[in-house]
Amino acid sequence: MPKRNYYTILNVSSDASTHEIKRAYRQLALKYHPDKSTDNKASAAKFQEITETYEVLCDNTKRELYNQNQPSNLNQTVNYDVVYDNNGSEMVLIPAGEFIMGSNDGDTDEVPTHAVYIDDFLMDRHPVTNAEYKAFIDENPKWRKDRIPKNYHDGNYLKLWDDDSCFAMSKTNHPVVAVSWYAAMAYAQWAEKRLPTEAEWEKAARGGLIGKKYPWGNSINKYNANYGNNWDGRIATIRTTPVGSYTPNGYGLCDMVGNVREWCLDAYQSDFYENSPSRNPIAGDSIKRILSNYKSVKNSRVFRGGTWYYPSDYLRVSHRSRDIPIFAVTSIGFRCVKKD
Repeated sequence: MPKRNYYTILNVSSDASTHEIKRAYRQLALKYHPDKSTDNKASAAKFQEITETYEVLCDNTKRELYNQNQPSNLNQTVNYDVVYDNNGSEMVLIPAGEFIMGSNDGDTDEVPTHAVYIDDFLMDRHPVTNAEYKAFIDENPKWRKDRIPKNYHDGNYLKLWDDDSCFAMSKTNHPVVAVSWYAAMAYAQWAEKRLPTEAEWEKAARGGLIGKKYPWGNSINKYNANYGNNWDGRIATIRTTPVGSYTPNGYGLCDMVGNVREWCLDAYQSDFYENSPSRNPIAGDSIKRILSNYKSVKNSRVFRGGTWYYPSDYLRVSHRSRDIPIFAVTSIGFRCVKKD
């Protein structure tokens, strides 16, 4: 973490434009250039300091990383402890509490913003991987690629797997993709978990931050998440990354946006926020009824988080997407939750 405040060094505000930073740097550089001073040693040290400051603040990526590591931002970070489920997968505790859900600056289905209280729960640190999903189908052959009933997928189920036991070894720790909502529900049931509600997902994705667009702040770059990749439709050019490749958010969760979109438990309702319950909301039915009757569900389900080829705006934590539960494409994965 930088020990010096770069904005103070240049005497500019934290929201100063690049033009303002350059102007401040030029003035100080002329003042402290070693050739302009009789105390060359002191001037050289000061000149080096302001040059380092300039190089960081005029580079958007370096500036964002610097801003994220300032104490004023780190104070919002929540400490977390990793726990392990029965299968050895990492989970973290999302504390109970209220948060502001939605966005008044996003799409029409993200409004209005509203306060929601969520009970505490455990969430997988990262999306379910190919290796983790294989353990499930090894114990549950009816969900294998060659056995899954046609009414539980759209024909693309496990599209990247050559067969039921063969995915590229280099993809072992990549998120499993092309899994329908039905299959994700079955995996969660086997793991003694469930899919998150939409509200649980958004609370977790925010990582304890208030009113930010992304899990880490209001700007985004390629150091934060896997997104914005060009795709020509070929399997060979699918650009998922290993889970945990990016810095976790304040709750210790990895890849909450980017890499893959993630299935949620809820039915999709565009106007749900207008009358959403203020405590543990879920759209469509109760959690208990959805879990007990999930194979009969037909209406669209929510997924969240953007994906490896989406533009940055689709990675906002408030952004909502949906499709029918048989949908199984190479940009969709999932993670699970459970009560502590």
